[in-house]
Amino acid sequence: MTVEYKTIVVPADGSENSKRALQHAVSIAERNKAQLVVVHVANIVSAISNFDQTPISGGYVSEQIAEDMEETGKEILNDVVKEVPADVTVKSVFEVGSPGPAVLAVAKKFNADLIVMGSRGLGPLKGLFMGSVSSYVTSHSTCPVLVVK
Repeated sequence: MTVEYKTIVVPADGSENSKRALQHAVSIAERNKAQLVVVHVANIVSAISNFDQTPISGGYVSEQIAEDMEETGKEILNDVVKEVPADVTVKSVFEVGSPGPAVLAVAKKFNADLIVMGSRGLGPLKGLFMGSVSSYVTSHSTCPVLVVK
């Protein structure tokens, strides 16, 4: 039996591990003529909770955080897309929410055959990938998950 990968989801947070995961995903995509779906998840709730000691005047802080996170996320996605060879089809997706469930939702939406992700993200200080997202994804995914160290 031959397993064919047509759509590969790759979470990207700018960390070294996510860059290594991308290299593996590109290699698999090239061999299988698969498309990559690169997803960045902005975990705004965790970022705002880091600011709960800050007095907020007029409620603009959370809006600013959201805008900053979106800008950062789109920069990360653009940088990742530039790393993908021209012969590989790539889509980029920006999501807001809890990283594990958001990655799985994107995988379901695009009918992914495989998720390739780093074992660790940037951690809570960056507010992008919190906790063990890879273990959440591996235990809840309906498709195979390759975790790259």
